[in-house]
Amino acid sequence: MKKTLLASLVCVVALAGCNQKEETEAPAQSQPEANPICNLEKLPGGWSQSDMTDEAQPLLDVVLAQMNTSAKLKQILSVRTQVVSGMNYAIEFEMDNGEIWNTIVYRSLDDEIKMTQPAKLGRFCS
Repeated sequence: MKKTLLASLVCVVALAGCNQKEETEAPAQSQPEANPICNLEKLPGGWSQSDMTDEAQPLLDVVLAQMNTSAKLKQILSVRTQVVSGMNYAIEFEMDNGEIWNTIVYRSLDDEIKMTQPAKLGRFCS
């Protein structure tokens, strides 16, 4: 009887010990979420660096027409693309006053152009 009681007690203690979670990990600190546009890994459905500045120019013209600025486009700095049901273009551009802006424009399979992110001051990736 004592052996059965002792064996049962050992099993209960062992199982109770297995149920305890260790607190060895440091508490998770909130980190700013990384912009997926900045990730240069080649992932299906991800963003890719592109050299299509000629193709991006008419897309950027749509954005510039909606910006309330007297500055003129100096140059397109970078273009990143994402294949969706059409194509997303993440465009960074510099104005003649030195300001750098970014925007995202969508071109549908029917060649319709839509600005999905209005132009914002600054770069996508810092």
